[in-house]
Amino acid sequence: MNNAFYKQLGDKYDKLTANEQLVIDFILKSNNPGKLKIKDISEKLFLSSATIVRASKKLEFSSFSQLKFYAAQFKEDKDEEIQTEDYGKISERTQSDFNKTIDMLSEKKVRDFVSYINSARRIFCVGSGSSVSVVNDLNRKLKLLNYWSNDYEELYSIRDIADISSDKDVIIIISLGGGNNIVNQYILAAKSKGTKVISITGTNASSVMKLSDANLLVYESPVPRKRMRSRLMLNVAADMVFEYIINYVNEKK
Repeated sequence: MNNAFYKQLGDKYDKLTANEQLVIDFILKSNNPGKLKIKDISEKLFLSSATIVRASKKLEFSSFSQLKFYAAQFKEDKDEEIQTEDYGKISERTQSDFNKTIDMLSEKKVRDFVSYINSARRIFCVGSGSSVSVVNDLNRKLKLLNYWSNDYEELYSIRDIADISSDKDVIIIISLGGGNNIVNQYILAAKSKGTKVISITGTNASSVMKLSDANLLVYESPVPRKRMRSRLMLNVAADMVFEYIINYVNEKK
């Protein structure tokens, strides 16, 4: 495992253009990223080789070859974790996920995220499925700090955000996989009015990341089940935001 890869992914991903993000998504989803060639990606995505090299450079890799080497290690880390787990394995995986997530949460990323919260008139916390508990908890903490904040988990209430939000407000989306296309369309409608969108997501939630003005990535280990994946790392990122806000407020006093 190379912690630098997770940090670079967390720091730089949202600075890539849409085409450059397509390149990185393609590499990360490949079954064998170490065997990829620039020509393969170029032909599959209809993108120039220069775009592929530029994506590598923007993530601060010296070359495409170095990028795919680290991406292959990233893939191996994930594949090794897909197995039936005893308690020791669960403990090791949780510790590993925590360390990788912290590597991806740089102070600058958290500070930028918090700046949107602190400049907002109102905060709309949005989530669905298993992420709702994380949304509820963050919303409760923001209220304790005297922010105007509400949580939204039902489709009809998320739909109405576009009607009531403005360019003075911010939407916080929390989503591990970026799942609900209907929700994303409602968020896009609000964003088109100038409402800012920030998010806490897993690395597979590219649809949500592309909507976001600021994004915090967390690491998501594969587990031997398709449902009920842990949202613990989403909680870790949300708690980092909360702790940073507390210190921000204290420094301003």
